[in-house]
Amino acid sequence: MRAPGASAPGALPHRPWSSPARRALPLLLLLLLTPTACGDPPVPVPVTQSGPADAKATDAKATDAKAADANAPRRRPSAEPRDTFEAQLAAVDRRVTGQIKVTEKNARSSLAFGNLASLYLTRARLTGDYDDYAKAEEALQKAFTVGPKDYGPYMVRAQLNYTLHRLDRVDADFEHATRMPTRDGREQYRRNQFAGNLAFQRGQYEQALQKLQAALTLKPTLSALASLALYHWKAGRFDEAEALYQQALGAHNGKDTEPLAWVHLQLGLMDLDRGRYDEALAHYREGEALIRGYWLIEEHIAEILTLTGKLEEAKALYTSIIERTDNPEFMDAMAGIARDAGDEAEAARWIARARAKYEAQLERYPEAAYGHALEHFLEFGEDPARTVELAERNHALRPNADAKRLLAEAYLAAGRTEDARATIEQALATPMRSADLHATAAAVYAAAGDEA
Repeated sequence: MRAPGASAPGALPHRPWSSPARRALPLLLLLLLTPTACGDPPVPVPVTQSGPADAKATDAKATDAKAADANAPRRRPSAEPRDTFEAQLAAVDRRVTGQIKVTEKNARSSLAFGNLASLYLTRARLTGDYDDYAKAEEALQKAFTVGPKDYGPYMVRAQLNYTLHRLDRVDADFEHATRMPTRDGREQYRRNQFAGNLAFQRGQYEQALQKLQAALTLKPTLSALASLALYHWKAGRFDEAEALYQQALGAHNGKDTEPLAWVHLQLGLMDLDRGRYDEALAHYREGEALIRGYWLIEEHIAEILTLTGKLEEAKALYTSIIERTDNPEFMDAMAGIARDAGDEAEAARWIARARAKYEAQLERYPEAAYGHALEHFLEFGEDPARTVELAERNHALRPNADAKRLLAEAYLAAGRTEDARATIEQALATPMRSADLHATAAAVYAAAGDEA
């Protein structure tokens, strides 16, 4: 996300092979690619609830159906402005407010609270705010408290845990939600899509590819196309990925523009991976035009400004984004700019501010924070053992190629060259290919005295 900077005395060695787009898979991306009840609307499709086939469940479903009808979206005038972040967030907030009223009128409805959780996840996609995840979790706890035994929004809870990287909590809920066979193509699509994304995060690439291709065959949605595009991108097949992303742009038929902006962001990140700064910026600008004021687009514009030497513009934009989001990743970006300029005091202030935020995130949602905090500690940390601990925990949760690469970097920074070599060779044995992976491998082999 930030341009490379020199290491401070006592800090971990700087990683000159680090790609600016290495954080292209935040929680928001995981949300968008996974279809569930909120499924990161408007792209994903609603998920059905699962429950026992008995009279009690039937009565509950009837009550829940009324609640769902009461919350059915109302068409709004097409003239309503929806091309700004504020407008789209306000639209979600109206839905949240309406669904809260539904839960108040249907206090025993598991579905009503499940739908509320889904809406908070939708909001989290836009804001990146951990408070929205906490509200989603609270609504889910209520859903399973008020509903009949063995009935509830299992798939929504699976998606929340998936998004927060708590993959060890996903399987039981996913199995419960999908335990009944189905011939419904829409439901088969949902199941394959979720299973494919889950396998991808776990580094089970053959299974991931099979499931994602099956999902796309069943329903060529933006989400399905983007998920398969991501697979090809991370496998180094840029042409295939770009073709799928271009198809995804034509697959979205909703009113909200954020999903389309997100696809342009991915296209830009692929260009960035290949050093095509002008092309990347062009895609970001297209995304910006679709949803003005969206911090996720703006932070990548700031990244390009940094990489092309327009530092004052970059700093002004990063400062604005930090004021709106308080996100430590952008504080790290400011630290990198300051360090590159030789202003160690300013860099230290940003590093300390970011460190405090990461520590708070690690305390609140450790699994979700491991990967993001790890980037900070690899770049600016002073305790190699702490960095290795974070990398190992991140890898234990999601043993994919990217997690292996980061673990190898942590081992290398800690002087554990043989561990770094063994780990990077595991990553190289996967189908995934990237400039970051090969650069890390080169650094590891050089440290081991093997230039091969």
